[in-house]
Amino acid sequence: MDVNPQYETQLAGVARDLLVEEFQGKILPADHPITRHVRRVVTRILEANNLGTLKSSSPRSHVIEIPGEVWGADIEIGRTEAVAPGAGGREWELMVVNDDKIVNAAASYGNVVVFTGILPIAKDEQGLAAILGHEIGHVVARHNSERYSSAKILIAVASLLSLLGLDFGFARLISTLLLELPNSRTQELEADRIGLKLSSRACFDPGAAPAMFTRLGELEKSQGRMGVSFLYTHPSSEQRVRLLEEMLPEAYAIRAATPECASIADNLLAFTDAFASGFGGYGARGRSSWA
Repeated sequence: MDVNPQYETQLAGVARDLLVEEFQGKILPADHPITRHVRRVVTRILEANNLGTLKSSSPRSHVIEIPGEVWGADIEIGRTEAVAPGAGGREWELMVVNDDKIVNAAASYGNVVVFTGILPIAKDEQGLAAILGHEIGHVVARHNSERYSSAKILIAVASLLSLLGLDFGFARLISTLLLELPNSRTQELEADRIGLKLSSRACFDPGAAPAMFTRLGELEKSQGRMGVSFLYTHPSSEQRVRLLEEMLPEAYAIRAATPECASIADNLLAFTDAFASGFGGYGARGRSSWA
């Protein structure tokens, strides 16, 4: 990895500008119920793992130019830190895009993007935490910078094969299959492991992660995707479910060792007991037993 934190911060600004431009008109406002729902989950994961806080939930229109910016783009005035999350920074930004056709979520250099099309797969807050934990895990592991750095290796391999008299297109195919895709699959599985730990420490149910990937696998099969992970950038859902199920004992141990999770569990148990006794007696006695 040969990308410095300052350059990563410039990339963060460029990435967000491009996202705002591409999805202009589809970005939900900060006070939208879906945005608030997503923001609550992201905030819990970030704060429980001491990764920082969300700075905003909506795009900013004011920009300033910074000399030497990447591709001549503007860096947002909203980011006041010298470096982006994943490179030491703590200011994260959230964007929720209203597009039910895109079943995806992503995080890059502190920019968290969630498309509404992923919400049925998430199903609930627990499943959404599994998705967001995975995406934030990519940032924690600096996978974007790894891919950026490794691109130089791909170019070198393709050039070498071309010098040996091989067709450039064939060289590209070989370098993609042997370097780019395996690296991506490795990163995805690493993000799965990191994400499960992040969401567990934020007191979400670890069992929601394999359950979510099971639902995702069912969607993939319904759309005709083969379960052969070697030819895809992402591992098969079956492989990911197996990995996550193997990690469940460790994940539950992490949650059990987190003091904040104990208080949440106690409050939930108290509410459940109160609901069963108080609300249950409401119909029988015509009033709540809490009175």
